[in-house]
Amino acid sequence: MIEISKFRDEYTNDVIDLVLHFQNDGTRPPVSVDNQPDLLHITEEYINAGGYFWIATDNGKLAGTIGIMPCNDKVAVMKKFFVYEKYQSSPHHLGRKLYSYFLEFAKKNNYKTIMLDTPYNTTRAHKFYEKAGFKKVTEDELPVKFSHPYKDCDFFILNL
Repeated sequence: MIEISKFRDEYTNDVIDLVLHFQNDGTRPPVSVDNQPDLLHITEEYINAGGYFWIATDNGKLAGTIGIMPCNDKVAVMKKFFVYEKYQSSPHHLGRKLYSYFLEFAKKNNYKTIMLDTPYNTTRAHKFYEKAGFKKVTEDELPVKFSHPYKDCDFFILNL
């Protein structure tokens, strides 16, 4: 049974494994935890900072993640949105479910702009974001600068 819940520290290593599984799939330059230290401090960097970080588990095993990291009281960043392949489409559609939790939180907390970064070659992710209403922008068009693990990436913005 799939359950979506607030991140718990005992899932730190599982989250790191999931994130690095996708980020280091051989289609782009490798990255590590050193490039994204927030992975080692999810509770502090997301939840205690006023954001949130959800995990989806299937009988206790991590299946997906999504986080929202505040930049200020109106702008936040979507981070670490990853779902293992077997949960991405029918019958689970776990990405959609995680995103709905994310969007509900963003609206409830009165965020006006959501930003995200994604590597150039993630076509499936780009389609998901565009279908969800995100617009592709240049880094110079971002309302706030934020850290991201890739030098070469695309940026998207959603105005709520």
